[in-house]
Amino acid sequence: MKPIVCFIDDSRFEHDLVCHEIAPVAPDLEFVQAYTFDEAVDRLNHRVPALFLLDLWGQDPEVFRPYLTSIDELRTRVAGFPTLEQVYKGLDEFEGDLNNEYLKRLFAVVDYWRNLFEEVCNRIGQNRKYGLANLGQARQHYPKTPAVFYTRKSLIHDAVAMFKAGANGLFIKPTGSSDTDTRRLTRAYAPRLLDHLRTIMGG
Repeated sequence: MKPIVCFIDDSRFEHDLVCHEIAPVAPDLEFVQAYTFDEAVDRLNHRVPALFLLDLWGQDPEVFRPYLTSIDELRTRVAGFPTLEQVYKGLDEFEGDLNNEYLKRLFAVVDYWRNLFEEVCNRIGQNRKYGLANLGQARQHYPKTPAVFYTRKSLIHDAVAMFKAGANGLFIKPTGSSDTDTRRLTRAYAPRLLDHLRTIMGG
């Protein structure tokens, strides 16, 4: 019997990527795909998976009246962000650890964008509760099965939450400039991802 990788994700596109770009590269594995943990249990049909491959972000039903942030508000917020000119200003005359100072300034720009991204996601009801809930269910019902996250939008705070919750690993979904490009990148990344998953299953 082939080891089973149980993939739980709320996105049809992500399921299509796993089905057509990842699973075909792993004839030694069986993929069971589901949108919810309950559906996964039904599809497993009393079998025990060798690994759970979990999406992290999903729609939070407890968010009341989710909405998209307007472009005007985003423009206003972004206008107040540190600029590249501020990053480079005075670096030529800076005395001390130049590399560290440069990276601190550049990260300040990244941090503004990161915080804005999290805020916008919260407004539309997207957060990590979906994935963490599925992890909790996996731990409860299949305590000996490793579970890893396979995510695209997660940030550093999500990674901290994942590992505090006992995840066995974290892998980043490739992201291209379009769906077609994302599909191409996923196909190229698949052998490496599968090698990592086999290592975890064998550990």
